[in-house]
Amino acid sequence: MTDYNGFMVNNMEYIHVRDVLAGAYEGKTVMLRGWVHRIRKQKKMVFVLLRDPTGVIQTVVKEAVVSETEYEDSARMLIESLVTLKGTVHPDSRAAGGFEVQVDEIEILHFAEEFPLTENLSTEFLNDNRHLWMRSRKLTNVLKVRDEVFRSAREYLRQHDFYETTSPMFVGTMGEEGGDLFEVEYFGRKMYLTQTSQMHLEPQLFAMERVFTLAPSFRGEKSRTRKHLTEFWHLEAEEAWCDHECNIRRQEELITHMCHAVVKNRGPELEELSVDPEKLLSVKTPFERMSYSEAIDVCQAAGLDLKWGQDIRTEAEDILTRVRDSFLFVEYYPKEIKSFYMKNNEDDPRTYKNNDLLLPRGFGEVIGGSQREDKADVILENLARIGDDPEKYKWYIDIRRYGSVEHSGFGVGIDRFITWMLDLEHIRDCVPFPRTVSRTYP
Repeated sequence: MTDYNGFMVNNMEYIHVRDVLAGAYEGKTVMLRGWVHRIRKQKKMVFVLLRDPTGVIQTVVKEAVVSETEYEDSARMLIESLVTLKGTVHPDSRAAGGFEVQVDEIEILHFAEEFPLTENLSTEFLNDNRHLWMRSRKLTNVLKVRDEVFRSAREYLRQHDFYETTSPMFVGTMGEEGGDLFEVEYFGRKMYLTQTSQMHLEPQLFAMERVFTLAPSFRGEKSRTRKHLTEFWHLEAEEAWCDHECNIRRQEELITHMCHAVVKNRGPELEELSVDPEKLLSVKTPFERMSYSEAIDVCQAAGLDLKWGQDIRTEAEDILTRVRDSFLFVEYYPKEIKSFYMKNNEDDPRTYKNNDLLLPRGFGEVIGGSQREDKADVILENLARIGDDPEKYKWYIDIRRYGSVEHSGFGVGIDRFITWMLDLEHIRDCVPFPRTVSRTYP
């Protein structure tokens, strides 16, 4: 029955489960292939829930219909066995999806062993078996939404003339404030895993004006919270001829585009994950904005012991967003807690022209961005002020010596964004193979 080298067998084409569930094949004979998601065996029939990448459908193997060998094989196979089948589609209100396939022919391509994952297992056990757990409907649907977030981010940026590019993962300098670096030995030299691609994106905008990359970044923070990973996916963009206001607009437009694209293209997955699409459709520009100084006042009024000049961390973020359903920009942070490459704020010389974008309902920061300093002498002054060696940044300062241009950029924590989007309990729940302080397996 099966053609291992193609899609056609006896002039019939394999179709996906979603096509059957869409109702276009009622009363017709179809060919399906996939894995046994669930199985229930009765005296003279076997109910098989067949799973493929697009969904799950109930199929019925009857002893009186299929051959003796086919029925015996069906009766002894276990979940996650690999099968192909041919059968007729019938409506059935009792079946999930409203359709059932009555099987005429079935072939078991691989008899699976006893599957180790059952109900009511600990989170640690499931994470130890992540390579198998991702077959669950929940994680499958999460990963499909993740795919759409990646796709729609690229779509938006390309629609606005950004070029996708790459940057090195091994770097010799620190690119972010706060986060600890992962130090590695690199052929006898000390190097680091990158915290951000920003500094290697900036030189590229002088050639292409608008550039972005979607790649892993690494933070050695020993944070054991639901918001942190040591390896996370980072969407970073840099844009020439773009000031602070332009940068803010770019960020909010990108976030809005991704939210609406997920509703448009991943409706069934959102439904299975019990996510109300209105939550994402309600995301509209412009986002609310608040200065860092205003944010400190709000936190102090709420009773938090937070002084001007200290960073806005988890407790402060919760105060600012826990009852807020909308995104919030906090802008103009003090120089002492931000990086040397940011543009001075003329309206308040204590601060830079920068921003963080906070997710609603206490999910934390999702974007950090700033207008970049475009004058070499100011960069040198900033480095002197913080006591860092300008020689390490010679190449980075060089780009401001030859046709320097006003520019801005930002980085989006894609994993944290998806965690908020799907209201997941932990950031690891949206990553195929998460890396945390305590987990590097599998």
